[in-house]
Amino acid sequence: MARFRDLSIRSKLMTGFMFTSLVALLITMTALALYDRETFKKKLLSDLEALGGVVGENSVSPLVFNDRETARSVLGALRAQPHVVSAFLFDNNGKLFASYVTPSAPAAPQSIPRDGSTIDTAGVSVVRPVIFNGTRAGTLAIRSDLGELAARKSQYLGIAGAVIAGAGIVALILAALFQRAISAPILRLLETEKRVSKEKDYSLHVTKDADDEVGKLIDGFNEMLSEIRTRDAEIQQKHDQEMALARTIQTSVLPKSFELNGFDISAIMLPAEEVGGDFYEFRPIQNGGAWIGVGDVTGHGVTSGLIMMMAQSMFTVLCEQHQNGATPSKFLTLLNRAMFYNLRSRLDQDKFMTMVVAKINRDGQMVFAGAHTDLLVYRAKSGEVERIPTEGLWLGMEAEIESVTTDQTVMLERGDVALFHTDGVTEARDAHGECFDVDRLTRQLIALQRRPAAEIVTEIAQCAWRWAAQPSDDVSLMAVKRT
Repeated sequence: MARFRDLSIRSKLMTGFMFTSLVALLITMTALALYDRETFKKKLLSDLEALGGVVGENSVSPLVFNDRETARSVLGALRAQPHVVSAFLFDNNGKLFASYVTPSAPAAPQSIPRDGSTIDTAGVSVVRPVIFNGTRAGTLAIRSDLGELAARKSQYLGIAGAVIAGAGIVALILAALFQRAISAPILRLLETEKRVSKEKDYSLHVTKDADDEVGKLIDGFNEMLSEIRTRDAEIQQKHDQEMALARTIQTSVLPKSFELNGFDISAIMLPAEEVGGDFYEFRPIQNGGAWIGVGDVTGHGVTSGLIMMMAQSMFTVLCEQHQNGATPSKFLTLLNRAMFYNLRSRLDQDKFMTMVVAKINRDGQMVFAGAHTDLLVYRAKSGEVERIPTEGLWLGMEAEIESVTTDQTVMLERGDVALFHTDGVTEARDAHGECFDVDRLTRQLIALQRRPAAEIVTEIAQCAWRWAAQPSDDVSLMAVKRT
């Protein structure tokens, strides 16, 4: 039964039609066969009684005149009836007067059987009196086998087999035709359901053929798809609005101006479809220098954006508290403590943030610290780009990073350009999966080094953006050019 449940609906319908038709036909033919058998038995008995009546009438004279030869001749005429196996004629005294037997006939009865007709499994028997002038002159016992019934049974089975075979073929053809009217709409419904599940296309619908139960099921399915499509559009619209708002909030906290005497500084961030965690900041120092920072929170989404804003707030506070005295390594150590506490104790997040913090002095000295992407410095004298690895530990990994956070110093001469970037630039992938990489970024910096800082970061960001088939990460850059 479990195997039948696993069959396709087409096979189930075909099997059901065939099984029902054949069972109904078998029941009908069995009932007809039983009825015909009983009717034919009665006919055999009736025929044998009629035959007994004729033989009995012809046996009156031999019995009256005690003519045994004539009696045997009368009974011998039964040879014309192949199914009659025996006939016994008794006189009025109960003695056997004449007989007719075949090789397969049973022995003659020892006494006169009682009048009447009987049918048993072996044959049909008729016992009747022989009457002369209203008195009993003797008794005739005649018996016939059931060979005619057996022949009729064999003939009936042959006809039944042919009828069942023919009916089975007709039922198969009709089942194949009728099951299509039921299974075809269901199969179309199944195919559409698979397409919707695979393609997420809720604009699909199933065409119904009739207003039966399957048609109502198709109407319900189409209505469900319409509701899902409407709900999906509403959710997507709400999601887009929320993401747009989140991106607006994310970009609104970024600095708009980068005023520092002796330097041309600019930054840009192109947010991806999802809210990211890219970060950059610029805060002037009272003595004429400036703090700058560039970072990236792991992952995407609202959580990363919130962590970025939290880092920006902490960065601003630390810049106000440490205008001149702190070093970038000390700055990062303090920022990491606050970040680690908030991430673990309040947000319960395992995220971390890469960040580089730099302090620019008026004489062109730039001291920086932190673990982030490599710093690229274009040297105007040589026309080459110096690639400087940033060293340290990511923020939020450990509570204390002071021992592994050290300051590095780089001197910017006139015309030199220091370029900070996030991994959304170098890891932007084209349709073939190839990254934009640092080499392309380096060539872009060399080609654009004479332009203002705003044009440098804008051109490189747009180039990386166009390179990506579908940008999945924010593209952020900050250029510091000594003028």
